[in-house]
Amino acid sequence: VILHFAIRDAIKKFPELSKLSQMDNKEFFHFMQHKLSNEYLRTKFNEDTLEPTDDYFLFFFTYNEISYEVELLRKVTEHGMMFVPYGYQVNKKGDWHRMHPSTYSCFNDSQSN
Repeated sequence: VILHFAIRDAIKKFPELSKLSQMDNKEFFHFMQHKLSNEYLRTKFNEDTLEPTDDYFLFFFTYNEISYEVELLRKVTEHGMMFVPYGYQVNKKGDWHRMHPSTYSCFNDSQSN
């Protein structure tokens, strides 16, 4: 559902995704089955306990032979883990690494805190 919201918000930028945005959630879920992949980016830790609090991932999907990516945050809560949007931003695949190469390094993340 989070990915679906991101696609709906991206229609002005990517009008070619409008058919995906118009699907109901169940149809979207079935359409996207086996069409998603993801890449782990980094983890944030609680400064006091050093326990992980946030994990960042890129989710990839291809539609009409064009690949896209969405950055999502997996948040650790007292009720377990859940995915939440991190900006709701859909981009062409590869944009994140072109725009944020230094934040890809876990070493840099731990050193900048």
